[in-house]
Amino acid sequence: MLLQIKVSLLTVLYFSGILFMVLFPPRNFEQSGARKRTMRSIGDEIKYKQYINYEALLTVTKRISYSDSESARLLYLKPVTSENRSIIALELHNDLQSKKPGILVIAALNGMAWGAPNAVIELAEKLLYDSNYQTPFFNDYDWYLIPMANPDGIDFTQNLRTRPSFRADEWSKNATVRNITRPSIWHKNIDKNNEQVTCFGTNINRNFAYHWQDDVNKTPNECSQYYPGHKPFSSVEAQAIRNYVHSLGDLIHLTIHLHASFVPKKEFILYPWRYSLRHPSNYRTLQDIGEYAARQSRLPDGRLFEVHQSSSDERVAGTLSDYITGVVGIDLVFLIKPYHQIYPNYTDHTILGTSFLTDGL
Repeated sequence: MLLQIKVSLLTVLYFSGILFMVLFPPRNFEQSGARKRTMRSIGDEIKYKQYINYEALLTVTKRISYSDSESARLLYLKPVTSENRSIIALELHNDLQSKKPGILVIAALNGMAWGAPNAVIELAEKLLYDSNYQTPFFNDYDWYLIPMANPDGIDFTQNLRTRPSFRADEWSKNATVRNITRPSIWHKNIDKNNEQVTCFGTNINRNFAYHWQDDVNKTPNECSQYYPGHKPFSSVEAQAIRNYVHSLGDLIHLTIHLHASFVPKKEFILYPWRYSLRHPSNYRTLQDIGEYAARQSRLPDGRLFEVHQSSSDERVAGTLSDYITGVVGIDLVFLIKPYHQIYPNYTDHTILGTSFLTDGL
């Protein structure tokens, strides 16, 4: 299951990059000023065969930034989370002397999206060390990667994985039950007020300050998995992402929010708006890009990702993708949701396939 998740995520990321090449054609490498790197192929096999937790992410990103310090820059975003963790950003640049179109990838904003950090780290290593990716994906584009945007939520669900399941809303209300079971699903971080005994956590992807709560008549209570916080940017994770994205200025031309679908045989490539049925001005371009990516990255059983505006299924306000488009002003924004099993087998190392690159080339 782990490798199937990573195959899907990497494939969609890869072919979204191909469409980006069409919109922003790469420069001539010899004239670009890009530093020539040692070119080698590291093969199609997945490198990380266990779900990456926060400690492993720290180790891997530190190794990358230390061993390839001229190309990789590691940042610890502020403010830190309630569990005193920093959200990690990994920036990849082949040429620091010139300004190139930037691609921003934000993953694992949901506490159940265990496979998303693996996909982003696999992508980073391909960009740095695989000749199939270096020209032109790495040589002509700058990459800004946030592999785990909700480290507390990911750690929380992974640590509870062996316990029996209990209905999430009731689990939050019952302190006794919480000691021996796990919530059936957990979309939130683990923010707690000082006097909070039962319900806790904010759904970060409903906490951004763009049409916040425009999708509801009444705020969901704190026990709900859709609780948007008591105000926009009340979660430190949303604050840290906001601060980082705004610090990048006009460097970013394409943003991908790597999410997850928890419904079997329901995989999506979505684009704004999520809060409204109103089409964005460039919706035709977004639809075409999404359809192209879906055709080039068929799922293992031959199906295609469904491609449409996010609000076509459900209106959701205060989301990251709408904020990036509506406030930051980035035109090309996609929400990618491959299927992800709820509490998957943590130790499943079965190799389900290694042709996620060659199938589309």
